[in-house]
Amino acid sequence: MKKFFIIILAFVFALSLVPHSVLAAPVLQDMACEQDVVVQADDWLSKLSDKFYGDVLAFPVIVEATNQQNAVDDSYANITNADLIEPGWKLCIPSTTDAEAFLGAGESMAAAAAPASGESITIGVSLPLSGRFSEPGTAAQQGYEAWAAIVNEAGGLLGRPVELTVLDNNSDQDTAVADYEKLITVDNVDLVVGPFSSFLVIPTSEVAARYGYAFVEPAGGAPDVFNRGLSNLFFAQPGGSEAQGESFANFVLALPEGVRPQTLAVVSQDDPFTLGVVNKAKELLIAGGLDLVFDELYAPETTDFSAIAIQVADLDPDLILGGTILEDSIGQIRAYQEAGYQPRGAFFTTGPSLPEPFKEALGPATEGVMSAISWYYATPSYQNQEMAAKYVEMFGGEAANIPEDTANAFTVGQVLQQAVEKIQSIDNAALIEELHQGTYQTVVGPLSFNEVGQPLGSYMILQWQGDNFNIVVPPESAQADPVWPKAEW
Repeated sequence: MKKFFIIILAFVFALSLVPHSVLAAPVLQDMACEQDVVVQADDWLSKLSDKFYGDVLAFPVIVEATNQQNAVDDSYANITNADLIEPGWKLCIPSTTDAEAFLGAGESMAAAAAPASGESITIGVSLPLSGRFSEPGTAAQQGYEAWAAIVNEAGGLLGRPVELTVLDNNSDQDTAVADYEKLITVDNVDLVVGPFSSFLVIPTSEVAARYGYAFVEPAGGAPDVFNRGLSNLFFAQPGGSEAQGESFANFVLALPEGVRPQTLAVVSQDDPFTLGVVNKAKELLIAGGLDLVFDELYAPETTDFSAIAIQVADLDPDLILGGTILEDSIGQIRAYQEAGYQPRGAFFTTGPSLPEPFKEALGPATEGVMSAISWYYATPSYQNQEMAAKYVEMFGGEAANIPEDTANAFTVGQVLQQAVEKIQSIDNAALIEELHQGTYQTVVGPLSFNEVGQPLGSYMILQWQGDNFNIVVPPESAQADPVWPKAEW
């Protein structure tokens, strides 16, 4: 049946570009309901199509069948936007045979879909493609490019091709600010999206606000991102950076008393994101009874952690919290190895969620290391399988090694696309208003935003176990049980 699903890629995305009523004629066949399903709070169409047909791209079958039933029985839902279904709706699930027939016939509909044409919609972004954030910055670029490729293959945004203008800010705030000034006032891009890191998001979002541009961003969740009264900023992850620290602290405090750590050390880069995570975790862990024995802040350019590691090893805390990006997570762990420090638990921000460089640098020393993460390649979230397939097609590798920052940038595109399609416009003022009201289906799950653009969800916790990491928290998302205490590195 897989071959039938592959051929309808363009048709799947056409559903999200125009109202269903436009696509419903001509009706290819009458489809009976093999069973009915009532939508639950955590359901979305691609998840249901994966459950019943084994492929997230088969959801047009459910849309068509449900709308056919609605025409004669209004107890069935009328689906006008494939991205938005509501709990309590009654859906029609046709048989596999009917689904195959519908999707096979759908090839002609896909072929008839109008290709993207006319003037491009230009979207500008400044990313750290060099400098200290180059690894996650490059991953974010790949996420934006994968999203744009999928959109353009499906007929574009509002029927127009999407064109990305990407500038390299060298991980420098002043350069990033100048880049967004140029994108908006010289290049006259239609839309902008955000860079990687709170460090760069904070000043660049001010530029976008000054010119009235919506600013959906993938990696700026520090408290200082949201405390400036901006109404144009929207963070496309499940929650702010403090939510990452909260998820980990809650896990630690729920450990049985006999294995729960008693002492804690915090070693963090002086960065708004990392501090948002570790300060929240530190606050909750101290309140929960842990004794803070060491607390060190270092400059972002630090590469030698030997002196810090010796001090930590002398104190031998049960738990180490590292506020890191990537290179410093590697540097800290190597220094702890050399100093002979073996914690019972270890948590680092960002680094462990970049599978290839983290594992390549540390080998078996990754075992047992934990981090918070917003996305995982194997979850049945909206467009997740399609994003993974497009990434592998464009950039090579395996889905299991896709960086989280790629998924977060792809999420930005999904949010922006759905908002544009909802209002049928790229007017930034109208987009800002819509983004404060809507709920958007994404690869990190459904997202909505409060008045300052902050999502209010929670994060998963990963743990390296063997050659890659597994999700271990929360239990409903877990692929494996957490291992505590961790193995020696």
